[in-house]
Amino acid sequence: MLSTPTRRAFLLATGAALIGGCIGGKERVAKRGRGTDTMNEYRDEVTGARVRMLTTGPQRDWVFYQTHPMWTPGMRHLMFYSDRSGASTLWALDMHSGELRPLIDGPAGTAVLARGDDRLYFLRDREVLVTHVEAAFRGAPKAELVSTLPTFAESSEGGFTLDANEKVLYTGAVFEKDKKWGVLALDLASGAWRKVAETDFRVGHFQANPERSGVIMFCWETGGDAPQRTWTVNADGTGLRPVYKETYDEWVTHEAWWGPDRIVFTVWPYDEERTRQPHGIFSADFATGAHTVHTQYKAWHTHGSPDGQWILGDDFDRNLWLVNASTNERRLLTQGHLGKDCKTHPHASFTPDSKSIVFTSSKNGTDNVFLVDLPDWDSLPKLTT
Repeated sequence: MLSTPTRRAFLLATGAALIGGCIGGKERVAKRGRGTDTMNEYRDEVTGARVRMLTTGPQRDWVFYQTHPMWTPGMRHLMFYSDRSGASTLWALDMHSGELRPLIDGPAGTAVLARGDDRLYFLRDREVLVTHVEAAFRGAPKAELVSTLPTFAESSEGGFTLDANEKVLYTGAVFEKDKKWGVLALDLASGAWRKVAETDFRVGHFQANPERSGVIMFCWETGGDAPQRTWTVNADGTGLRPVYKETYDEWVTHEAWWGPDRIVFTVWPYDEERTRQPHGIFSADFATGAHTVHTQYKAWHTHGSPDGQWILGDDFDRNLWLVNASTNERRLLTQGHLGKDCKTHPHASFTPDSKSIVFTSSKNGTDNVFLVDLPDWDSLPKLTT
């Protein structure tokens, strides 16, 4: 049973868990195969699902956040972060050959991959740079400078996201330390910046609508529970408002787009009383905020499949659950992804074809990238309670 009596107590008790990662990687003898058919794989001993270990080794590898694209067109390459070259930077996996290669020299901060082609934008210091994945994978020209953060912004905040037209990049910004934050837009052709909106709260988790140009979603970032988590604004600065209007005692987190008109998120039951109220995996109409409770359990991260048929959720044991969006029935998909001395966050997301889920696992003692195929629904064990 959950014993934390307050939100503050929960944060104090789990602060280390919210950071993620493992305490000391462990050497392992597993070797990666060459080609998608020979990558290390196994059948989940509880569910029977086919799980592939896309990366192995004592270094840390982790997927992009579930709000962001990480596959090049045709799912040829998978983007991920790794410290296998000595510093956290951007790597790619060729799903045809099984090769792994770094895409840039040196470290990288926030990054975003285009959906329509293989442009990869990333931040280094105050510079926004771009590289092309296919060319970079072959060792071709280095990244090119797109622009430098404007002088009126102290720093970028909350990550990069691309407009649906992929001509504009958005990011959050600090305008005045501990006082003013907001939204910036970068015209990728001209390199010109403009201020979209200003807020009196810290911003984070920027994600433009993947199908409707000029619509941005972001969050009130606190590192824990915000009074009003989900927000939106139009690219012209109008329409700043909450998306899902939460009640004072709801802990809303980990929102993500689910198509052009809907978002999916979790409501965390932070004490025993909240377990008797609606909680778990929700979705909401973007225009009205009207919501649906899909399944009630202590979910933390979530994501919806592009085809609209499935929703995933994890838990604090780092099991992955699959929810049938038509019936809202939940079944265990794969388990055992929290290694000893690890505080891994799976940050799981569906593949573009809705056939698999990619995620970070510490099953083997350190963070690596795994992929689980969606099996026949009827093959998954039903909940017994």
